[in-house]
Amino acid sequence: MNIKWLGVCAALCACVGLAFFFYAKPDAEELGKYALFNPEMTAEQKADVQQQIDQQLRRKTGGQQVSSTQVAYEKGAVVMTFPVSGAEQKDTNCAYGYFCVWTAWDFGGTKLALQSTPSNSPVNLSDYNMSRQVSSWKYNNQRYSVIVYGVEGPGGQGKVMTCTLKDFHYENECCPLGIPEKTEPVGGWIEIYSESRLIPKNDTMISVVFRPMFSK
Repeated sequence: MNIKWLGVCAALCACVGLAFFFYAKPDAEELGKYALFNPEMTAEQKADVQQQIDQQLRRKTGGQQVSSTQVAYEKGAVVMTFPVSGAEQKDTNCAYGYFCVWTAWDFGGTKLALQSTPSNSPVNLSDYNMSRQVSSWKYNNQRYSVIVYGVEGPGGQGKVMTCTLKDFHYENECCPLGIPEKTEPVGGWIEIYSESRLIPKNDTMISVVFRPMFSK
């Protein structure tokens, strides 16, 4: 499905939009605050993680190392967390206001946290060495406010491979194609908050798009 049709799909949701406005709006200061991840590491582990951080800072300029395992861009609009080899402690949380993806099943491997606002769209995963590598994701935002699409092409162009709405259909496409862990029905739409194991057919996203669910 071409991305130009996403606005059409969002408009179709407007018929049930008024019911969702009763959700309390979050404090603006709470939105987009990410947690630092500083696990205990051996000297060897620190060197390994630091090498990954240095490679990322060379790959995409403008980033800043904010912890022993993390790089942030655009004042926290994008945060990467690198895995610690051999460590049991993992960064499996997704802070409020973010859409988070991981390179391994069950929220493991490298993590990329993206502020889920339309102004942060689209995000090209190649900037973070994560094209076609997303194997699990979590979504944590105000209910029924933003739709997140994982798209198979750069710049938000191409077919939708996964999204945060179940029952999303267009020309025989449906996403997500996996089984959601936690859903909550509202009318004919179900918002999805996590996918722990994307199947091969829909783990091929190259960019991420954020769209408001309802027009203002």
